[in-house]
Amino acid sequence: MLNINGKVPESLCDLPSLTHLDLSYNNLTGGFPGAQLYACSQLRFLDLSCNAFHGVLPDDISRLSQAMEHLNLSANYFGGAVPAAVAELPALRSLLLDTNQFTGEYPAAEISKLTRLEQLTLAWNPSAPAPAPPKFAKLANLSYLWMSEMNMTGEIPKAYSSLVNLQLIAITKNNLTGEIPAWVWQHPKLEYLYLFANGLTGKLPRKIRSVNLIELDVSSNHLTGEIPEDIGNLKNLTILFMYTNQLTGIIPASIAMLPNLRDLRLFENLPKLTTLVIESNGFTGALPAELSENISQIDIGNNKFSGFLPTSGTGLLVFKAANNLLFGELPADMSKFANLTRLVLRGNQLTGSIP
Repeated sequence: MLNINGKVPESLCDLPSLTHLDLSYNNLTGGFPGAQLYACSQLRFLDLSCNAFHGVLPDDISRLSQAMEHLNLSANYFGGAVPAAVAELPALRSLLLDTNQFTGEYPAAEISKLTRLEQLTLAWNPSAPAPAPPKFAKLANLSYLWMSEMNMTGEIPKAYSSLVNLQLIAITKNNLTGEIPAWVWQHPKLEYLYLFANGLTGKLPRKIRSVNLIELDVSSNHLTGEIPEDIGNLKNLTILFMYTNQLTGIIPASIAMLPNLRDLRLFENLPKLTTLVIESNGFTGALPAELSENISQIDIGNNKFSGFLPTSGTGLLVFKAANNLLFGELPADMSKFANLTRLVLRGNQLTGSIP
């Protein structure tokens, strides 16, 4: 970051062999600097992200170099509709338009013709409500697809099963409904799956073949049924978030055997859960403030849980949380734990007095 202010100089393209231009993370202002950039005929890489550009993108944005492979306009204040002409740059491999103020519908049909595209981000824009475009299934080389918080409706297209090179898909904080399609759980290259904060329903499949998953977040939906034992086959998994659903049954023992898992969040699920034993792992995160009245035994000793102790647990008989990173004081009203027979908290960072 050079802290450059003002507008892009008109003399920029006096550099006839310029192929790579990165002006990101500055304080550049004004509209899209087409007049300054259209003469850069050899430009392949253009990054204007994280500035203060504003206004609409021009309909002649296709006058940028036809050799353009990477176009990053994210984190600015561009508004209006995304012009169809943005798809008239046939060499594009990355088109990053997230975190702006684009409204209306985006030109899905035109973007789907960018057959070399590997990265596409449209997230964090107040777009008009619309379904996830099935036409994006034509983007066979796509590895990174980010379409979070853009008023998306409907279901995740089954047609996206053709995106065989996909490594990351993030369609969070939208209004998606229906079940998570089968292809998601059978994808051989998928590493990052973020579908949290939607209205997705249905059960998780018994068989999961997306064995390269590293981060999996389907929290804050309406998923039902049991957590599949097959989760334990995801040996690369570091983050597993399934909280705030309506999952039932037991937590599979296989989860405790995941060698790389460092953050597990399943709270606000499993209303009939009575026993949780996941001692001597590397789990992190905070404990929920309130526990289900059905849970009677918790053994989370020798992990890395942090935060405060739960403030209630009427059915709790055993609570063992030795050697974690818990802090704060014991709950002032221990009468909420009237059935507690065993409490083990050594090796934490608790303070205060014993009530």
